[in-house]
Amino acid sequence: MPKLLLLACTIFLLPATQAQKVAKLKITILSTMLADTHGVGEWGFSALVETDSTRILLDVGGRPTTVRDNAAELKLDLGGIQQVILSHNHFDHTSGLTAIRQRFPDGKTLSTAYIGAGFFLRDTVPVGMRTPDSLAYTASGGRFTVVERFLKIAPGIWLTGPVPRKYPEKNYPLNRHIHTAAGTREDNVSEDMSMIIETPKGLVLLTGCGHAGIVNIMDYVQQQFPGQKITAVIGGIHLLDTPDEQVAWTAGKLKDAGIQYFIGAHCTGINATYKIRELTGLTKTTCLVGAVGMTFDLDHGITTGWLR
Repeated sequence: MPKLLLLACTIFLLPATQAQKVAKLKITILSTMLADTHGVGEWGFSALVETDSTRILLDVGGRPTTVRDNAAELKLDLGGIQQVILSHNHFDHTSGLTAIRQRFPDGKTLSTAYIGAGFFLRDTVPVGMRTPDSLAYTASGGRFTVVERFLKIAPGIWLTGPVPRKYPEKNYPLNRHIHTAAGTREDNVSEDMSMIIETPKGLVLLTGCGHAGIVNIMDYVQQQFPGQKITAVIGGIHLLDTPDEQVAWTAGKLKDAGIQYFIGAHCTGINATYKIRELTGLTKTTCLVGAVGMTFDLDHGITTGWLR
């Protein structure tokens, strides 16, 4: 895996003082544990981001065909989406990459995959946790682009790159280690990165698992966009096995940030999402457990099927 770094280009860019904001935004969950009236659930995550200027996929699910098939059932065409963000190198976020490329053999679909610095360090992983064959992806013409720090990838859309860990959050699987040239160390998923979408109504934060810690991510984002509020937090937040006191602390930080919408998908945990709803003062229409087919947009907030 590390040799694939030779195929990647590294980006060093910071936000501009004035950035074009997204006027129209719709985020649709394509992979998570629960399914609503369409699709199937799985241990994984994926979301389709559609704006007035572009369409981008964040993560590609835990099984090769889940995102491809769920999108088809939801009547969403993934063909022609050139950019895919792999939030981190865990199988439940990367497994659909080759299957989607094969479904749309136009050479353009998912032709650029953005990955955080350190993505390929995880060359020794437990059985069943291996990522898809990235050599097959590059052989098909796909290109990995390594993100070192904040990067604008489309009008009003940014990637954090790896996030500084200011607070001692450990929102990642414990007791795992990674082998590097410098020796063995704790695997804290250092490559974990998130997407930020600038809108007239505030910033929308989209995460795959939030392994860097959602408070660390918010703090880093607010440093890059001083004076702009975070309106929505959507995605996997990895609080499912977190002690109650840390969930309460996290909820307090979300409340302090003025979050108006929260979708806790994938590894957030059902109980943790309900606790966040309670402690932030959000409601059953503004703070929900994520499900396949659930959407968020600027005009209507969160839209569900039968699940509430």
